[in-house]
Amino acid sequence: MFHTVTAHPGITQAAHRALPFVSNTDLSNLKNEALGLTRTGNPQALSFGVAFHEAVLEPHRYHAPQDLPPAQLQLLDTLAAAVRRQRYCRDLLYRGTAELTHTATHTETGLTVKIRPDLLVVTPRLGRRVLVDFKTTSCQDYAHFVGTIEQYDYDRQAAFYSDVLGADRFLFVGVQKKAPYAIWLVELSADAYSMEQGRKKYRRLLKLYAEQAAVPVSLAHL
Repeated sequence: MFHTVTAHPGITQAAHRALPFVSNTDLSNLKNEALGLTRTGNPQALSFGVAFHEAVLEPHRYHAPQDLPPAQLQLLDTLAAAVRRQRYCRDLLYRGTAELTHTATHTETGLTVKIRPDLLVVTPRLGRRVLVDFKTTSCQDYAHFVGTIEQYDYDRQAAFYSDVLGADRFLFVGVQKKAPYAIWLVELSADAYSMEQGRKKYRRLLKLYAEQAAVPVSLAHL
C-alpha cells in the first residue's frame, strides 16, 4: 500500500507542517469540503493541544504558551502529570520514540504522504511496531470515548498511520479534561474491524485527493 517509507529525525512540528505532502489533517479538510462543511479553527484549542503534546512527549521543548489563561495552563500541568503518573503510559514514554516524522509514497495514487505519530514503540523481543496517540477529551466515561474513535475519524488516522509504518497495533490514550482526569486506553489491532473501516476512509480520500490534483474541478460537480 505504501513504499519508500522514510524517517526524518530532528524535524520540528513546524517543519513537519511545512512539508508539501498529504497529511491526515489534509484528508479531514478534504472530507469537510466534499460535505460542504465549514470548520473554523479555534486558536486557543490548537495552542492547548500543541502544548499538551509537548509537555507529555517532549518536555525538554515545553514552554508554557503565553496565549492561554492561567486556568488553562494549570489544566495543562494537571493533565501532563496525570499521564506521567499512569504506570503504563510512563513505560510507553520511556520506551517510545516521540514525534518522529515519516514520509512515504501511496502505491495506488502515487501521492507522497507524511505522518508524525505521537509515539512509535518497537517491542524488544519480537520487534513489532506499536503506535500511540494521546487525545485530550471531554468525554464523561470510557464508553463515550470509545464512541469518538469513529465519530471523529480516529479510526482513519489509526489505519493510515499503521499502514504507512506496518504497525501491528495502534493505541489511543484518552486523557479526561475534567476531574477525576481519568486515563483510558483503547487498542486497535491491525486486523480489527474499526481499522478496516478506517482503511476504507483514507483510501477513498487519497483517491479523491489525487483526482483533484490531476484535474482540478469544483467539489460541487463530484
